Amino acid sequence: MGEWSKNIGEHGEDIVLSFLRFIGWQAALPGIDVGCTRPTAHQISSSERSSHGIDYVYTGRSPLEDGVLKHLCISSKFSTQAYPNSPASTFKSHFADLAMAIECFRRSSQRRQLNVGHTGISAEVVAGVLFWINDKDAKDHDVVTEVATCRGLDDFNYGTIYVVDNRRACFLYEAISFMRNIFGTPNVKFLYPSTGRNVDPSQRVNTGYVLPAEYLTSGIIPFLVEHDGKKKLAVCCDDEFSEEGLRRLIGYLNSVASEFPQQVLIAFPNYSFSAHSRQAAIVKASIADKGFAELVEVVSYRSDFRSIA
Repeated sequence: MGEWSKNIGEHGEDIVLSFLRFIGWQAALPGIDVGCTRPTAHQISSSERSSHGIDYVYTGRSPLEDGVLKHLCISSKFSTQAYPNSPASTFKSHFADLAMAIECFRRSSQRRQLNVGHTGISAEVVAGVLFWINDKDAKDHDVVTEVATCRGLDDFNYGTIYVVDNRRACFLYEAISFMRNIFGTPNVKFLYPSTGRNVDPSQRVNTGYVLPAEYLTSGIIPFLVEHDGKKKLAVCCDDEFSEEGLRRLIGYLNSVASEFPQQVLIAFPNYSFSAHSRQAAIVKASIADKGFAELVEVVSYRSDFRSIA
């Protein structure tokens, strides 16, 4: 049983590593142990803690904040079993384990070593990413909503932890794959809009192949595509199609367009031409900027033979 559990754990880490590469988080540092700086507070059972294992650490500059270097401590919690019927206890255990590791990573020699080679840095942020996924539940099972009201998560100074469950992983994978399959991977970049914290022109980048950590739990993923000599703005939305949702997304893309695009693509998971095209046309007709509205095409990012035309 011990060897089987080890094999399952390693399989989960392989899935997570492949996912990290998929979102542009290349060269993540695997399998590190950091010394525990709070052995009593972090103790397990009756024994004081001596160290914390972290599955991966990804370090990179933030494209959404000037001069910020982000260290992302990544935990892989993969199972062949479904999420528990009452998932709060298991979630809190996984969350606390990563939160304690983050606390100690901040003071670790590994963090200082990872800083080498990064210049022009004015601030560091250490955050966590918890991949809590399984291959038993539906691929888009949403367990995060079930544990959203969990209490007792603030006992440790963890800052931010992004939680990726089956649903979040499914959305990210489907949305990014959709864009790359249509336009070709080299032609698709993530859009980095102005946040008010990335205003230095000497550091500002508008697009790139690296998914910002903030997008892991965002309801939308914006893209810039350069294909067939044309620039296209695109966004994939986790929510199902609605008139109000489409109206907000058109407004959002109009506000972040740094230059006038030649096509605007908005993708929902459930958009159907027969069920929704009339509603989409009404929304487009209500937009004040008629030139921009004319560029908008609404599609589904989920594969279906009926979306071939």
